[in-house]
Amino acid sequence: MSIPSIETVKEFYDERIEGKIADFTESNPRIEAAVETLAEWAPVKPKRILEIGCGIGATSWRMAKAWPGAEVIGADVSSASIKVAQTCFKLPNLSYFQGLIKEGTLSGKFDFIVLMDVYEHIALKDRPTLHAAIEAALDDDGRVFFSVPTPDCLQEIRDHDPSILQPVEEDVGPTDVLKAAEDTDTRLLFYREIGIWCYGDYAHFVLGRFKSLATVGLRRFRPDTGLKNKLKGMVKGHPDAEGDLFDYLGSDRLRPMNRAIGDALKVSSRKRRELTDKCLRAARIRDPKAQAGHHRRV
Repeated sequence: MSIPSIETVKEFYDERIEGKIADFTESNPRIEAAVETLAEWAPVKPKRILEIGCGIGATSWRMAKAWPGAEVIGADVSSASIKVAQTCFKLPNLSYFQGLIKEGTLSGKFDFIVLMDVYEHIALKDRPTLHAAIEAALDDDGRVFFSVPTPDCLQEIRDHDPSILQPVEEDVGPTDVLKAAEDTDTRLLFYREIGIWCYGDYAHFVLGRFKSLATVGLRRFRPDTGLKNKLKGMVKGHPDAEGDLFDYLGSDRLRPMNRAIGDALKVSSRKRRELTDKCLRAARIRDPKAQAGHHRRV
């Protein structure tokens, strides 16, 4: 199978802005599931975030909104996508780059790099180039989040619905994940297959670096200091706060559970409609008719 030229790939994505807008408008469950995992595994307070393959910028915008103190850069090969992103999804801490990400393309380090349904569209011969770029750009305490269709999912599509395949569709299995970790000088922190439309049709995985293992220690229980507890203390005596210790694992270095960030990444239906109208105008689409297929990833 021949590998398409970069011009062919750019043209393909330039012509599919409509579907990308529909993904945002309709809350594509594939994207929402990835955002949930992303929120779970993002650094506690990221300083610089890079999304490779940002499309029209909807997820980059959500991250910039959730982490206003972070610099967020969305990159994509599609000039039409970047144009819509720059018009519709704007924030002071968010910028966009049109082109391929290679080693040295962007200056500085990033502590969070995101590839949402992108890695499977990197040809096998081009993976070393991407890996080198990630290896050079990732901070010493950085993480990389990936979401990809599983090999079983892609085979099902090849067999039953090949018309929706993109120019490059490579299988990404556990051995590919470990190879990516080796090439990027990271460790595999997390891997999970999930069900979006079929059980096991997508996988999320996280690669990362850390200087040392952080200690998870006991945390002191803080008794309720409200009126009800004070009244109890007057009658029965106040519980000994120094003696009531519980083993709270809570948020640790490798897997912070930040519900506040998860909530900040959510987008209301009203906001989706508002931004959709703006995107359609930017893309000069009057009557959107994007196909809502079971594997719509463009």
